[in-house]
Amino acid sequence: MAPRFNAAKLARDGYVVLPGLVPRALTAPAVREINHRLGGGDHPGRDRYADAHDYLSEYVSSPAVMALAAGAVRELAESLLGAGKVLPVSQAQIALRFPAAHDAVAYERLVHIDGPYSGMDKMKVLAKRPLRYSLCAGVFLSDQPKPDMGNFTAYPGTHTRIAREVKRRGLAALKRGVERCIELPAPVQVTGRTGDVVLFHFQMAHDKAPNFSPHIRRMAYFRFWHEDSWNDVSRAYLTRAMTDIWLEWPAMRGKHGT
Repeated sequence: MAPRFNAAKLARDGYVVLPGLVPRALTAPAVREINHRLGGGDHPGRDRYADAHDYLSEYVSSPAVMALAAGAVRELAESLLGAGKVLPVSQAQIALRFPAAHDAVAYERLVHIDGPYSGMDKMKVLAKRPLRYSLCAGVFLSDQPKPDMGNFTAYPGTHTRIAREVKRRGLAALKRGVERCIELPAPVQVTGRTGDVVLFHFQMAHDKAPNFSPHIRRMAYFRFWHEDSWNDVSRAYLTRAMTDIWLEWPAMRGKHGT
């Protein structure tokens, strides 16, 4: 049975948090592996969205990490996107956020959506396909009970604001970046504990918060593709998916004002 969640909040804000979805029996081995990698010095190069406080992005396919996306997380994805319609997940993004040296450290804001356009590059691609998934599940691998701990930062409702702008102006509306495309709402630093999961729509604008805590922030992100989003890479289908935001989410269509 798929986990219960607040569908009305997901429809309105574009994200929802599911407490305790991944048990410690799965999070502990994944954290151990990540810590081992840190101690071993086998560090990947940072991607273009990283800054001096990041350890991004290592894409991992080891059994301990991939086990996080099995069970309840996979069931949740299939309950939303359709049973048998979700492609297998082959890797996770391990995203670590290191503590700042002091509270006066300046952080760069990088508000974006994953996939079409950002202010930093053109159409991002993966294996010759737009890096545009259907939904993302971020598994907390460290406790983040309050803001400014490197938290995943959501801009609630931007999935619908972007849809309206793309419908009005086309994909070109995003060429200059999200911040110039729409008026952003107040950001929300998402809090949670190890084993919690933040689930969000690909079109919800997001960023990361400063980490003024003494701890490393650990997250594992899993992108789920509805088979149609992978099979049809045309601009026409991308435009359709960005304006009909629940196109690939049959469980959400026609509910809660969608």
